[in-house]
Amino acid sequence: MPVTNDPALMRLLTKIHGQSGLDFSQYKEESLLRRIKSRVNKYNANSYDEYMKILEENPNEYKDLLNALTINVTEFFRNPESFAAIEKIVIPRVIASKRNHNHKIIRAWSCACSSGDEPYSLAMLFLEKLGTVKEDFLLAVIGSDIDDGALLEAKNMLYNKDRLRSINPDMLKKYFEEVEGDKFKLSSHARALVRFRKHDIVNDRPFMHCDIILCRNLLIYFNKQLQEEVLLKFYEALNPGGFLVLGMVESLLGEAVNAFECIDNRLRIYRKPEDKSLVYDKAGLLSQADIDRIVGEMLEK
Repeated sequence: MPVTNDPALMRLLTKIHGQSGLDFSQYKEESLLRRIKSRVNKYNANSYDEYMKILEENPNEYKDLLNALTINVTEFFRNPESFAAIEKIVIPRVIASKRNHNHKIIRAWSCACSSGDEPYSLAMLFLEKLGTVKEDFLLAVIGSDIDDGALLEAKNMLYNKDRLRSINPDMLKKYFEEVEGDKFKLSSHARALVRFRKHDIVNDRPFMHCDIILCRNLLIYFNKQLQEEVLLKFYEALNPGGFLVLGMVESLLGEAVNAFECIDNRLRIYRKPEDKSLVYDKAGLLSQADIDRIVGEMLEK
């Protein structure tokens, strides 16, 4: 269903879709209108049609409008409690699930990654957990976003110190190097694991065969129907036993409620069910003792 019945607004959304390929027609109306009206009011335009003329005459305003609609909020290890659970619960289980594979491939996807802090954070955590056996694994982290500007910034990888305030000193020293002008650059071994792609989760096919997908604080901008569709795309994209991590104000809807297993409802961590060839505890999960044992054995090899 379209976000609005206002013909003038639909003409504006159609124009945006035609020029950028981005379809905002199923975004939540309140959030969408607030952002568009902030741009309309900046020029004291009296109607959406009048604002469309401004867009035609001013390409820079068109870029500013897209920036307003594709809100980019990011930070290394944003929501530390969620990342702590990813480090202690999710990543060890992903590693353990590969123990009998000839080709130990781990694929992670950060959807709506903005300027890249989240996929880089994920790469660092995997490197920490894999330790000395990282060479035995092929680890690939995909960061995707619809915003060209954000992806360009992600590839630049230069950070002011205040941008790194949420990283503990040991990891800062291990994974970043200070360069000229009081800037920091991510280390090459973490950088090499991450690939960025322009991708629209609404209209594009998902990246397949993932072991973990992070999509945090994007669904809140979609209407209910679109949220359900995107959640099922994530289900399709995950390997059996793969994990989905949402934002802490988001939740499963529709068919996804029964499709996923809940690992931590408060932290919004879910899992696609897998076969029962592994040893499970009463909750349907590998026990923490089994996980620790399996990962320990792998690291000792």
